[in-house]
Amino acid sequence: MRKLGWTPFIIHAVELKPLEQSSILKEFSRVVGEGPIDWLVFMSSTGVGAFVSMLKSHSSILPSASGQIRIMAVGPKTGAALKRHGIQDVIIPEKYSSVDIANHLARFEMKGQRVVLVRSSAADDRLARALTSKGASVETITIYQSLIPENRESVLDFLARLEGEQFQAVLFTSAASASNIFSIAESKIPVSQLIRLMKSPLVGAIGPATAERLRELGVDPSIPERYLIEDAIDELVRKYEERSVEARAFS
Repeated sequence: MRKLGWTPFIIHAVELKPLEQSSILKEFSRVVGEGPIDWLVFMSSTGVGAFVSMLKSHSSILPSASGQIRIMAVGPKTGAALKRHGIQDVIIPEKYSSVDIANHLARFEMKGQRVVLVRSSAADDRLARALTSKGASVETITIYQSLIPENRESVLDFLARLEGEQFQAVLFTSAASASNIFSIAESKIPVSQLIRLMKSPLVGAIGPATAERLRELGVDPSIPERYLIEDAIDELVRKYEERSVEARAFS
């Protein structure tokens, strides 16, 4: 943002709390004990770190989970996190969302395949439903909790600045962050007022799931062609520049 000449304001709307290793180990051991895993799908780089730490401490369970197992990452950052831990053969879909994971896996014969999703507590079940409809057996391992942060100062500061029309654009990077901001805001201002205030700046969403949640909340965002932070920022900057040109033309 700074390289583009903009001033970033970071809102801490989600607190990620890793589960205890013993809890992750218990769940993974249960999944491994029920049979070979065909696909292991990581939904975030945060999940990669917690999962690999658990495996390093309990490497004895890894052989029974290996074999023909294939690894998939939701996007390049998650893929890079896996590679940093020595996992090189990682499949990444063309676009970076749960929908695109389902579309990519649909190219393979999924009937009877065992798919394990490594994700947060905030993830919805759309990916699991899509894979199940293709005949896959889907298991979920929750690696960390996605919570409303105890320290809400940045959200409250955001609301005050939003009322002061200090923002040209707002980018939501997860559906959970959108839900949490609206939840925290309810104690300060009516939801209808927040929706009205959100009409002044441009609003962007990192991907379709985040966009869908925002629309449910009453806000219509733009979505980048690729579901990456960099692309989402570029999209908002481009739209703002177009808006500025149009405003000057009519002034």
